[in-house]
Amino acid sequence: MVEKIDKVSVVAGRLIRVKNTKKAKFSNANNVYYAVQVENCNGKGERCLLFTEREIASAEKRALNNVEDLTKKGFFTDLLD
Repeated sequence: MVEKIDKVSVVAGRLIRVKNTKKAKFSNANNVYYAVQVENCNGKGERCLLFTEREIASAEKRALNNVEDLTKKGFFTDLLD
């Protein structure tokens, strides 16, 4: 069962720190992952993805270097967040 580190609710698009609950002894695996619940691109179904801190940092750097490719939220969507 997932063990959240922070006491926040799971909503689409929110990064949630979770413990690696079945980390093997002497493993190089991370102790913490970032889970994010996302909707599939076709709008049918959801899935949960896990990222490391390094993968999040890499994605942020990629976004900063490619601002022309970033999506924008609509005014009302932003208001409801």
